[in-house]
Order: sequence, then structure tokens, then C-alpha cells
Amino acid sequence: MPSNAIPAEDFLNREHELEYLKSLSALKERALGGNVFLEGARGTGKTELLKQLHRGLFHEDHVVPFYYSFRTANLRGGYFAKDYFTRFVRQYLAFVKKDPSIAENAAEPILRLMPALSALGLHWLLDCIEDFQTHVDKNDFYWQLVAAISAPVVAAQKGGRPVVVMLDDFDAAEALYESSLGDANGLISLFGESMQNRRCPHVITGSAGALESLFTDHSLLGMTERMRLGPLPEDLAAALFRTHLATLKIACAPDVRLTFLTLLRGNPLYIRNLAKAASKMQKRELTEKDLIECYGFEVSEGETAFYWSSVFSRYVQNPAKRKAMIKLLMHAIENGCMEDRGRLAIVSGLSEAETGAMLDAIEASGIIHDENAVFQDFIRALHMKEIDGREPGEVRAKIEAKYLSEREREESRFEMVIPMDANAELVVARAVEQIGVNMNLDADFLSRLQLALIEVCINAIEHSGSYEKKVFLKFITRPDKLEIVVENSGRYFSLDSQKEIRVEEKLRLGIKRGWGFKLVHAIMDDVKIERVNDRTRVILIKNITAKEVRE
Repeated sequence: MPSNAIPAEDFLNREHELEYLKSLSALKERALGGNVFLEGARGTGKTELLKQLHRGLFHEDHVVPFYYSFRTANLRGGYFAKDYFTRFVRQYLAFVKKDPSIAENAAEPILRLMPALSALGLHWLLDCIEDFQTHVDKNDFYWQLVAAISAPVVAAQKGGRPVVVMLDDFDAAEALYESSLGDANGLISLFGESMQNRRCPHVITGSAGALESLFTDHSLLGMTERMRLGPLPEDLAAALFRTHLATLKIACAPDVRLTFLTLLRGNPLYIRNLAKAASKMQKRELTEKDLIECYGFEVSEGETAFYWSSVFSRYVQNPAKRKAMIKLLMHAIENGCMEDRGRLAIVSGLSEAETGAMLDAIEASGIIHDENAVFQDFIRALHMKEIDGREPGEVRAKIEAKYLSEREREESRFEMVIPMDANAELVVARAVEQIGVNMNLDADFLSRLQLALIEVCINAIEHSGSYEKKVFLKFITRPDKLEIVVENSGRYFSLDSQKEIRVEEKLRLGIKRGWGFKLVHAIMDDVKIERVNDRTRVILIKNITAKEVRE
């Protein structure tokens, strides 16, 4: 039972589809409707629509909702049958008693629910449980599956209420097996009879390419309609993003127009994840450049990257084949198509047969059919990390560089890595001295800039407890601005934890180490401290005016 649906007021631009699905059982009984196949690009809200449908029906009393996700299901037949059956029984009882906790308590044995079922007069459901257990005791694999899959139909016929069955990522059911993968092809067809029942409409999601080959029964095809979920319009996409930001207590800078969001193509999943990335990176007032930076993190290390990685794992688990798939997808992105399979076998490094099987899986998944810039950037990031062996910071920088404005592209960037050794910060001081000379900075200001950077590096070296024992620095220079990023793994710190240092005393003694962040703030125009996963990032920004430049 889905328990994490978003608030109804945040579920935008899907009211028509939701109302139609709520009326599906009545339409099917009158032969005016049938099963529905939800299609659309990944992340457009198909799963969320099922969750909203389940919540809406659950709190009414006319139609019983049953939700099952194949995304995390154990597809070994016996395990699947037990899981599918017991989830249905729990969700049915939860609906009758209007108590969601019954469905959510998966650890409680189903036999303990029998007294409650008896008290409610659901004797037919008790009979279903006993019949299913008989099949289990006899180790009758086929009838376990049939009993489980037909349970919603039995409930619709004997319980007096129609049942709407929601099957998320249903194409994964094609991989159902008895004891070893591939030993019992076609088990997914057992759902056909249930789908034909007029009191039991099914709403399913999954890859269109995979599902088309499954609907071979013409009668089943005739009673299954497609409902395509398109992207959110630009104004609603921006409104949804601002709503997420407000929830996370993040403001937008006054001049931000959110034009970068057009890249996300109105995809609710990407919009939500980008807002969450801004929170993880501790942004408080979002600029257009912040958006690009958050996006670079999101497609390389964030929840969007995790989502696409999990999709990958469904189609390929072997590390060598995973790398081969990355190469093939990168080749498709760069060349706009998949060419002859013999040539692509050279790209993948696998045999022609293995490459062909992989290309079939890619084709069936549907992941390359849409012009999805986010997915393409995820593949670019994955290729840089897993094939080219680049560091995360370098990968993010490469992604960000694609979307910087022409003015920002004129900037110069320098990167360096120092070990967490004694006096290593002095190497950084020498580096910034050379950068200052190139920028024609005033010697007095340059000296103070060195002091600020030394303090930040000392803090990273001496107080972070980093397992990498490295500090990563990036210098971004433009004629009117200098930005320095210092990043390291290890313990997080906040400005509140820093002890106040008497600056006058440090100046009098000529000490160049151990200056507090108070001085850093005094020298720089802006100081930001962000937490990104297990890394602390300090961003120093100085606007270059005439007084900082040598005459």
C-alpha cells in the first residue's frame, strides 16, 4: 500500500486523469471503459498518479484499491505469489477497517488477521487464505500463482465491491520464474484472465516496448486503453519548483527567472530532486548559477543519478556488461542513433550476440526514445566516472560548464589538490599569489586574501578528520569576481562552532596561521558553507573593484 503520496494540493495538472481513473470501475462494468496502461517519460508522475488514485479510493467506500509494485518484488514464483497474495489481503482488510497500519505492518503473519476477518464476516476471504495455504503445503507452484493473481477478482465477485488493481512497473513481471531465471517463460500471461474481469479493472505502468509484446490476446488488447502523461507546462513547473523550495525554506534571488528549469521538460521527479539538491547543498537564496551547480550534483551524485542507476540495475547486473551498456548509450548520445550491431560490438567490447541482447534490452526499456537531456547528462557523468575514472568534482564541473552563460565561459578556472600535511596550506598561498598577479590585484589585498585562504585550509586539514587526507580547491576568476571553492570529506563544521579571534593581536604578532572565520568574512564579500553528502564545501567570493586592483 503506498503511504508516501505527496499532498493532493501539490499534485498539479493531473486532475482530469485522476477523476477518470476513479470512475474506471463503473465504466468497465458498463462496457464503456477497460484497463488503462499509463505511459509517459520516466519521472512524469505515473507512480504518483497511482498513489493519488489509491489514496482517493481508500477514503471512499465504493471501490477497493490494491497497489503492487514490481520494482522491488522478488520474482521467484513462490515468493512472488505469497507476497502478492498477502499484500492484497492486508490492503483489503485495511480498506474495510479504514486503518492503513494493517497494510503497512508486513511483519505480522497473515494468520493473525483471521480473527479480524471472521469478526467482519469476510468468510469468503478466509476460504481464499485456506485455499492458498493448501497450494503452498502441496508445493503446487502453478496454483499458488493462479490463486494469488485471481484474489482481487474473487474479492470483487464475493465482496460486493469492485477492485481496482494498480500494477506499477508491470513489465518486470515478464521475468517471473519458478526456481531459476528463464525456466518458466510466459508466467505474466496468467494476469490476462484477471484483466478481463469486468469488476476488476487494472491500471498498469511499465515500458511500452516491453508491454506491447505481452498483449498478444486480442480481447485483452481491445479492453486496454493508453493514457499518456505529458510534462507539466512551464508555468506549473516553475510553480511546483517554488513550492518545493518554500517547503525547504529556500528563497530565490530577486533576479532569478528559472529559465534553466526548461531543461527538465516539466518532469515532476526532476523538479523535486533539483529542489532537494539545493537543500542538501545548503543553498538559502538560489541564483541561476546555483541552479546549474545543483543540477551538476544531481545528475552525477544526487537522487536523480540514484534513480537512473536503479533503472540500470534492472537491465544489467554484471559489472562488465554495465560498462558496456554505458559505452553503448554514450555512443548513441554522441551519434544520435544505434548503428549496425557488428560495429557496436566493437564499441561495447562484448560479443555480437551479447551486444545484440543488450541492445534489445535498451530498446525494450524505452530509455533512449525520448530526447531526455537529464538522462543524457546522467550518462555523460556516469561515463566520466566509471569509464574515464574522473573525480566527482571534475565530473560536476564538466556538466556545469555545458550550461554556463557566454560571459561565465570567459572565466578562467584552476584546480589543485593538496595533501593534509603540515604547511600544505602555504602551497595554496603561493598558488593564489600567482593568480593574484595574473589578475593584477593590489599587493596588500592579495596578502589579506592569502590569510583568508590559509585559515580555510587549516580548518580543513586540522579539524575535518577526512578519510581521503586531501583538500580539493577550485579557483574561478573573472575580471569582476574571484571565487575560491575549498572542499574536503570528513566532519562538518558551522560558523557557530568557530571561536572568535582577536584580529588586532594576530596582526601585531605577524602570525599567518590560525586566523578565525571572522577575518575571512571581513576580507571576502560572501562566504558560504555547504554540506554535500559527506563533504564540506566552503565558497569564498570577492567582487573585484578598482581598489583591489594595482594602479
